[in-house]
Amino acid sequence: MAMADRRRINGPTGATVPPVFLEQTLALTAPRRAPDELRKIFLKTSLTPPATGSAFLELSAPSTLKLTASVYGPRPLPPSAGFSPHARLSAELKFAPFSTAGNRRGYVRDALERDLSTQLQVALARSVKTATYPKSGIDVFVTVLDCEGSIDDYNTLGIMQALAGAITCASAAIADAGIECVDLVSAGIAAAVGEQGSLVMDPSPLDGYDVKAAALVGYMAGRDEITLLWTKGELNIEGGDFESVVDKAVEVATQIRTVLNEAVKERVLAVGGVNS
Repeated sequence: MAMADRRRINGPTGATVPPVFLEQTLALTAPRRAPDELRKIFLKTSLTPPATGSAFLELSAPSTLKLTASVYGPRPLPPSAGFSPHARLSAELKFAPFSTAGNRRGYVRDALERDLSTQLQVALARSVKTATYPKSGIDVFVTVLDCEGSIDDYNTLGIMQALAGAITCASAAIADAGIECVDLVSAGIAAAVGEQGSLVMDPSPLDGYDVKAAALVGYMAGRDEITLLWTKGELNIEGGDFESVVDKAVEVATQIRTVLNEAVKERVLAVGGVNS
């Protein structure tokens, strides 16, 4: 009886056809979400052991937004730094080289990433009780692992969604680090689309909308306070379009806040509750 040759893997005897993946095609042909329907969010904390606090955020299909946030501190400032009665909060947002469609991103931060890092820092700064940690530094690092669409154009929804996700994810990581805050910060986006300027909540670049204007807000729901406002496109302030789009973005941030609350609550319960 002949023995099988175990040193090699024999190929099929007949012809084969390479598989064709239709995920992108199915995403484009799938029924569009309702204008007031938000995508599902997965948010989990404590996934980076070396960091003081960390979080991971992912939006549901057909979105491709995935990002992580890590927080280090509060830790003492170097001796060369001057005395500071408040903690120094720094934030850095970086796109992974493989995160965007088209050309790979560089390893060194470019002008876009530096600008987004500044906006991320502004959105988070008002929520942290910096006076509680004098002569200390708090460092926040956000890495975008997968971004919605291309970011070659600065004014794309993909960039706005990346910043919105970074704000929410970083706020969860700060809470996971046990840093005292006055409130949590969630971010939401709304847009006016089409010739009629219909309002859409949580628009995605993959939805195929003709976006005329969009607004991103960082929002502390408990204090009813906006920490960041970024608008895109033409908004008629006198006609009330500006207020309508911003109000819708605040509504999106308020709904996302419930996911943020659950993620933080899950972490608190996992460590045995809050010390009285």
